[in-house]
Amino acid sequence: MNYKITVINVENEFKICPSCGYKDGFHTMLKKEVTVTKWLFICPSCSEVFDIGHIVEKEQ
Repeated sequence: MNYKITVINVENEFKICPSCGYKDGFHTMLKKEVTVTKWLFICPSCSEVFDIGHIVEKEQ
């Protein structure tokens, strides 16, 4: 699946889409990479995918 992932820094909260201005929050997705799984956020209005730096680590 080809889609652009936009990396952003969150200061206080991440609720409004910086691409289209949608104001009611995000859907989420997980993307497994070599050593980590990224927790990504998808705008339900414009479908832009955002990486705010959160990862999901598997317990050993």
